[in-house]
Order: sequence, then structure tokens, then C-alpha cells
Amino acid sequence: MCGIVGYLNLNKQPIEERDNHLSRMCESITHRGPDEEGWKVIGPAAIGMTRLSIIDVSGGQQPIANEDNTIWIVFNGEIYNFQELQTLVQERGHKLRTKSDTETIVHLYEEFGVDCLKYLEGMFAFAIWDSKKERLFIARDRMGEKPLHWGVFDGKLIFGSELKSILTHPSSRKELDDLAMQKYLSLEYVPAPHSMFKGISKLPPAHFMVVQDGQIKTERYWLPSAETVDISEEEAVKKLIELLGRSIELRLISEVPLGVFLSGGIDSSAIAALASRYSKSAIKTFSIGFEDKSFDESSHALAVAKHIGSQHDVVTFSPTMGFDTLNELWGILDEPLADASIVPTFFLSKMTKRNVTVALAGEGGDELFGGYPTYQAHKLAPMWSIMPQMLRGGLLEPAFGKLPVNMNNLSFDYKVKRFIRSAAEPPVRRHLRWMGSIPVAEQSRLVKEAHQALAGGAVEEGLFESLPLVNLNGAKNGKGLSKNAILEVVNNIMRLDMTTYLPDDLLVKSDRASMAASLEVRLPFLAYPLVEFALSLPPSYKVRGMTTKYLLKKAVAPYLPEYIMKRPKKGFGIPVAKWLRQEFRPVVDELLCQSFVEKQGIFQWEYVKNMLDEHMSARVDRRKELWTMLMFQWWWRKFFI
Repeated sequence: MCGIVGYLNLNKQPIEERDNHLSRMCESITHRGPDEEGWKVIGPAAIGMTRLSIIDVSGGQQPIANEDNTIWIVFNGEIYNFQELQTLVQERGHKLRTKSDTETIVHLYEEFGVDCLKYLEGMFAFAIWDSKKERLFIARDRMGEKPLHWGVFDGKLIFGSELKSILTHPSSRKELDDLAMQKYLSLEYVPAPHSMFKGISKLPPAHFMVVQDGQIKTERYWLPSAETVDISEEEAVKKLIELLGRSIELRLISEVPLGVFLSGGIDSSAIAALASRYSKSAIKTFSIGFEDKSFDESSHALAVAKHIGSQHDVVTFSPTMGFDTLNELWGILDEPLADASIVPTFFLSKMTKRNVTVALAGEGGDELFGGYPTYQAHKLAPMWSIMPQMLRGGLLEPAFGKLPVNMNNLSFDYKVKRFIRSAAEPPVRRHLRWMGSIPVAEQSRLVKEAHQALAGGAVEEGLFESLPLVNLNGAKNGKGLSKNAILEVVNNIMRLDMTTYLPDDLLVKSDRASMAASLEVRLPFLAYPLVEFALSLPPSYKVRGMTTKYLLKKAVAPYLPEYIMKRPKKGFGIPVAKWLRQEFRPVVDELLCQSFVEKQGIFQWEYVKNMLDEHMSARVDRRKELWTMLMFQWWWRKFFI
């Protein structure tokens, strides 16, 4: 597990010593790999890495080359089937100098070229320099667990695991990308291929890049089938446990101590329970609690830990800890991310790192098996839409609108007000507004004209450039009330989340928070055979009636306490609504005050002031909008003041 950096002169001119910036680039991401640093300049190419030693601790130093030193690699991630692949390349005559998974990729590339990607099961981002062909080959894993950014400046292609490594290179430039900002304000994250810096892009998941003869070509290498299969529930349960068990077993391979994040929800509990069956000793589990009981799940995590016999560690997360953790995070993040759960995730990562170097976690279970309350809401929305206007608009909406504001986690008034605000919209639009922050239609009132890259409608239509697994046309109407039509809408929304929210929000959160603590996090639900299987399941196996995760719950029920299967989903976050009014108020007053906003020149002060007044007086819950704004303001101050 590492961070990688590099650059290539597109004109093929050799890099001179005075132009070697690898050491500074590596230093900028030392937190990703504090154990070692390595780099090499080969003609026009420069590649480097920082290493967190997990596999072949004593012998896996990078960069690593093939037998005649003509092909070199830097690699970030873990290849879980590397032992099988070592046998494969040895049978084809290759000599291995190390026991690492990294070296295996070099020889696979020699044998299969870019098709080597088909053999890799794991999370990864790597760069290979082929000096014979004068070719740079860069790739990212199928689901986007590991990051890779790139940009072209002054005739150089510059790449790195994090934006800061690219910005460290003297040729790079820092300039706000207005379109990326508008998308961020709507979604709460910056979707690939954008970054918040103009000229720097994210390589999307399941894509590779080849740079040769000055030409840059990117291509998708993996696209699972979107067709459902005919399979009985009993067969599906058996197959699910088999695939999840294999995924967990592979992810338990480590030469360093390993544990499991345990929230007490279905996903993390299932992973912990199955891991305890494959582990030769009692597993270690880690969780955090909250003083605010509406956010606290520590008692559920403890119940699961007792049930499976794990060594459990829990710490209560206070507002003071939250503020201190946020301040520390601000020094590490390179883009605004309005997912407030990154704060406790970072704290949990630091706490876990004191005991282990690798942790398993449950990201992906909700998107693949139908776990979010919004999927239930999409099933209710058609009924709301056909309700007589006199009843809906004349009675229910005014009544719900008068509900007093409750700042607790997922309070009734919060959920019902967000539901009715967008329930009558087409499915994709209502989902964006339920999940997101500031609708693009509102941004003309918030964002000054000079920083509006596109009009609101154009931004909304272009939020997602390419979603091959999602039938957006089918998901746009959603007017039919038939059971199959509604299920198809829900299925499309799940795939929308899997290809956008999961890689660009949840996996960014997981990677940055864990790597900032020099902790490797492995995600068993994202094993690609399991993903392909989940995508092939009938939608009714995921959300049945108002029951979410129907099949997953049925599959893991024998391994967990019965009440864990039935309790409502709470989510992993912090009391943002309350903390913005109390503990975090000083930083709100600093970054969202009139003088700062007007001097910055991006936002309309009257709109910001109205949001602040409504939230601070508890007239309207503006937690999502204000947190989104606060995270952007911090980012802007860090890079442009």
C-alpha cells in the first residue's frame, strides 16, 4: 500500500537532474507510505512512490523492474490473488526477485500487455514505464478504491495518487474549475473525471491510460453485464455467502496486524462475523460512539462483537474531538468533500492504526444490495405523485412544512421535508436532490455569474458524463405504478449510486481518511466477482416491499444476532446540524461571514446570509447546504489565500 507519483516529457526529451522533482512529490504524500520512499528516472520518464509495507515487508521495495530492467512499475494497492499470479508468470519462465504482488504485475504486462488488467483482483493504481516501447501505462482498479489524478502542463504529463503530489511539481498550476465547483455544490463531491483544479483530471475507475509518441489515450477495460439472471433465492443466498466468504478470506492475507471496522450495521457486522470464521485467532474490531444518542451505534457494535467473540475497542467521539479531527483533516485533503462522515472515519482510522495496520470495512454493501432509505422513498414517490393536488398540496405539504425542526440524526421532520420537496420530480432529479446539497437550479442565486460555467439545467444534465450501467432514459420517467416499473427505477438508482456516489464520495472518504492515518482499508463487498453477481440479481432480491437488503440479510442472518437484522439503518456521521450552531460556530463565523464571502467574490452574500439565519434560528434545517459551503470555503482558503 503506497502513494505513487510521476511525470513524462511528451516530447521524449530525457529528464535532466535539475528537473528531478520526484523527492518533493513523494514527500507531499508521505502519510500514504511512511515506511519507505523510492524513485527512478528512466530517460523521459520519472516515477516514484512512498510505501506502507504490508506484503513482502522486507523485500518489496519499489520501483520494481522486470529481469532486464526495461520495464519499471510503481504501484499503490493490493492484489489479493497475487499468489496464483506468481505461479502463472513462473510457469511462463519469469524469475521473481521478490515475494511482492507488485513484481507480478510487471511480468503479467510483459506477457499480456494492457490485458494484464483482466487477471488482477484487488484495489490498485499503478504506472508502468516500458522503455523499449517508450510507453507509459497507467491504470486504476475496477471500482475506484485507489485514486489516480493526472494533468498536462508545459509539455509534461504529471500524475499522482493525490492532487497535492501534482501541485508540488513546479509546472502545475492552481486554478479553480468553475464547472467542478458547481457539480460539487450539487452533489457534495467532485465527480470523475473532474477535479476542483482546472487542468487536472481523475482517471475514472476501470480505466487505463496509454501515453506513447506524445498521444494520450484512455479506455475502459471492465464493464460488467447489466442483465439479470434467473436464480432462486436459495441458490442466490448460497452463492452470495460463497463469494463474500472468498473475498474476506483473500483480504485477510497480511504480514502485519489486521482488524475490522465494526459499526453495528449489517455490512460491517457481516464482514466481522465471516472474518472471525476464517481467522485463526480472535479478530480485533473497532468502533466509535457518540455522546449524541441519535448518532450512537456503539451498543450494537458491542453486541455483535460479543456474539462473534472479537477483541473489541470503542472510543466515544466528543464535539471537541470532532473539531480537532476536522482541523487535522483540513491539512490533508486537497478537494472539498461534504460527506461529514469523513471526520469520524479519520478518527476511527487513527484509533485503529494504534493496534493494526490493515482494517476491513463495509463500503459497497448498500449500493450493491439495496440498503439506503432513499430506495424505499423511490418506491413511495409514484404514489405521492398521483395523490390529488387538493390533498397533497392543500393539506399534507402545509402540515408537514409546519413540523418543528429537529436537529437529530435522520429525524422525522428532516426526512419528510426532503421527501416532499422533490418526490414529484423525475427519479434521477429527485434522487440528486434527496442525496445532494444545493440544487443546480438554486445556484444562479448563490454563485456569481462570473463563476457559473454553465446554466443550471446544463449542469444538471451533464452531472454524469458516462454511466454505461445506468438506463438514465428509463429512470427519467418513472411514471408507471406497476411493481416492475417501480423496481426498475430503484434498480437504476442503485446503479447510479454504485457508479457515482460510491467511487467519488465513499471511496474517496475511505481512502483519504485511512491513508492519512497510514492505515490500509480493504473492502470485501467490492471484489469484482461479487459485484458482477450483485448486478445480475433481480431487483426484488434487494429491496422487497419496504425491506432493504432483503437477500443480504437472509444470507448473513445465521451469523448475527437476530435484532441486528431488524433495526433501522442509522448511517455513520456526526451531529452536523447541532455542531454548526454550537461547537463549530467559530469556524462558521470565520469562513461564512460577509467580509470573507464578499472579498472572495464567488458567492452572493444575501443567499449565504439567508441560509445562516434560517439554520441558526432553527427555522429551517440547512445542515447539508452549510456544511457543503463550509468545506468549500476551507479548501479555497487553503489553496488561494
